[in-house]
Amino acid sequence: VSGGEIAMIRLELLYFERRGIHISKNQSDTFQRPAPMKILAPLCVIANAAFAPTAAGFSAGYLSQLNGAGTKGAASAVATPSQPAQPGAAVFSDPSQEMLSLLSKQVSVELMASQQYMQASIWFRARNMDGMAAWMLDESDEERGHGKEILEFAMKNHYKVVLEPLDAPQAEWNTPADVWQNILALEENNTQNLLRIASAADQCGQYGVKAFLDPFHVEQIEAEDKVGGILAKVRGASDTLLWEIDHLLGQEAEAEGHH
Repeated sequence: VSGGEIAMIRLELLYFERRGIHISKNQSDTFQRPAPMKILAPLCVIANAAFAPTAAGFSAGYLSQLNGAGTKGAASAVATPSQPAQPGAAVFSDPSQEMLSLLSKQVSVELMASQQYMQASIWFRARNMDGMAAWMLDESDEERGHGKEILEFAMKNHYKVVLEPLDAPQAEWNTPADVWQNILALEENNTQNLLRIASAADQCGQYGVKAFLDPFHVEQIEAEDKVGGILAKVRGASDTLLWEIDHLLGQEAEAEGHH
């Protein structure tokens, strides 16, 4: 088999592949070239000279593949050009300053949320609503735990964290419903903060950060649903119903095993 014929085979294979035509081993011996391929015949003369040095190697690799052998030999016989990056392929880079700043700030945000929950607990405790007080205190511990988790993650990845001054949490409300409304707004704001971090991480290819934040996103969905449900019950509730809600939340907090 001449080098030009080998080149011709290669060109024909590319022609068939791009048109979705697949030739099996049994068909390869009897397959008739379609008429359009005849225009490639003059190329055989040029290709014979151009591909002669690598013809033997390509032929061995091609025949080996037809006979069902491994492709390792073929790959070593003919060098294949590197493939260009596909559109939409993941691009990895260093963490952006925006992502690092948001992640650092989130530690302080979680601590601030912890203080707000604790202040709400104090407000309920002063009014003998011990169930809601216990529930709020339990959430305060959880928010502080979130801050420590984010801090630990940042330290393991050698991200700089600078704690920010914490504003004094709101301490006065008119009704229990006002407290729960404040807590719902707190959770909604925290959800947006976490989504901003995830967006910044996505833009700079920090998919490990996005994966780390996934459980936080799930918890935020549950927190907003939980607090929103309690607010709906508390708002406009009679004194009797309000004390019943307080009792149930106290049982829930006790079941957590923290108090």
